[in-house]
Amino acid sequence: MLIELRVSDLALVTSATVIFGPGLNLLTGETGSGKSLVVDALGLCLGARASADQIRHGADSAVVDAVFRLDGEESKAVLAEMGFGPADEVILTREVGRNSRARINGRPATPAQLRRIGGVLVGIHGQHEQQALLDPDAQTLLLDAFCGAGKLRSEVEAAYSTKLRQQRALSELLQLRARGHKEEEYLRWQLQELEAAELVDGEEQSLVAERAVVRHSARLGELTTQAGTFLLDDEGIAQAVSGLMNAVELDPRLVPVLTRLEAVVDEVSEAAAELRRYSEQLDSDPQRLEEIEARLSQLDSIRRRFGGSVEAAIEERDRLRLQVGRTADLDSAIEEASSGVERASEALTQAAGSLSALRDEGARTLGDAVGSELRDLRLEDSAFQIDLLPRLETGPTGAEQAQMMFSANPGEPLGVLARVASGGELARVMLAVKTVSAQAERLPTLIFDEVDTGIGGETALQVGLRLQALGRSCQVLVVTHLAQIAAFASHHLRVDKVPGADGRNMVRVSHLEGTVERSQELARMMGGAITEKAMARAEELLREAGSYVH
Repeated sequence: MLIELRVSDLALVTSATVIFGPGLNLLTGETGSGKSLVVDALGLCLGARASADQIRHGADSAVVDAVFRLDGEESKAVLAEMGFGPADEVILTREVGRNSRARINGRPATPAQLRRIGGVLVGIHGQHEQQALLDPDAQTLLLDAFCGAGKLRSEVEAAYSTKLRQQRALSELLQLRARGHKEEEYLRWQLQELEAAELVDGEEQSLVAERAVVRHSARLGELTTQAGTFLLDDEGIAQAVSGLMNAVELDPRLVPVLTRLEAVVDEVSEAAAELRRYSEQLDSDPQRLEEIEARLSQLDSIRRRFGGSVEAAIEERDRLRLQVGRTADLDSAIEEASSGVERASEALTQAAGSLSALRDEGARTLGDAVGSELRDLRLEDSAFQIDLLPRLETGPTGAEQAQMMFSANPGEPLGVLARVASGGELARVMLAVKTVSAQAERLPTLIFDEVDTGIGGETALQVGLRLQALGRSCQVLVVTHLAQIAAFASHHLRVDKVPGADGRNMVRVSHLEGTVERSQELARMMGGAITEKAMARAEELLREAGSYVH
């Protein structure tokens, strides 16, 4: 459940802390007051895309913290899975600015991780979600969530992927056979060239180094011989050793110095011997240089023709070995691949069939439940059902897709929801669907932004009643401009745009307490002016909302 939202320097919000409670939380305010800013701020904490345009003018960054109490095991498991648990509370933080960052419980996180944990904490439904509801794929996903078909859907997707892999393998083999003997001979010719080259990883670098030594062997010999001679001819160290040996007899404290000098003499002698051996092994044979140049030329040719590097040519050689090996018994390979396609198709058909059966049962159950909800939302004569339309071919989401059908008036045939529902009807359909599916989704918090589009009067009262009922199974946050809905609030928040200390407007969020404050806000929502008559009607609305059985 969402407990608290802290916002600083976001758009028109200088600093605000919003406390939420269980049940139905209502956000109201004048048009343009910034009601949706609260939803947008929460969206940032749930991983929504951030933009520098969201930062309050004059500030360097905007920061939003959302505090959630973890009531369900699923959210705790997701948090632990990502390495941020175990915990009974989680704080999601999003900072927007030059150095934008995200945090979970104070530890660095990514927006994707915010979306991952947010997906099991909150469902946000606004006008664009209403439009998404018109998409058959979204309707299918919603039906699957209601049915608890997530596991079966994953099985279908996995089976479909396996079938695609098997089909690609078979297609490659069939293409290879179609290209015939000429293609096979060409592949064998390429393979023979690469195998004859006897490629070794790292050989080119080794030859380049050896070529430099052979080219400059005379100069290297001269320099190393000269260095060795200088080392052996320098008698300074030997004379120092001899002198110290006499001194040690007079003062034994000089023994460590003598020991170190003797070690230096040994090191110099060894270095001189190493230089002598190096100069003796130098090879200035012109024939060896020609061999190196020829081999490097061969490697360069292969490198340019087979991938740009010797390592890529080695990979190509290994690939050709496998491919030529497969062509040796191509008919057998094709037969085996065809069997693999058949097995994968059977597995896909079986998984998709199980998913279809579950969808068929779920479509009837969800359709009946939504139809009942719509009648309570003053669409008494409406009809609603979910059809399952077969796809041309079973795909990663199954053999069919859902299509919501609707009729608002008696005697009229059902039509596609996207074509026949008005804005107000669509809002009520979405609310009905969310009310029915809330328990299946198991989300602890649901947010409805402008759920009251296109409705009013008694219908708005029924929408408020349904939102109140929904608030008994989960926390509900609603942005509304209708007093009939706001009257049902368990927690009423008012958003105002007020002048700031710097002369600019800022957003303020107030928690309305008691009948007087709430009545004043309801009166403003109904007519603007808070008159005695408007207050009386507002108080009546509050009494009427409170009279329903909780």
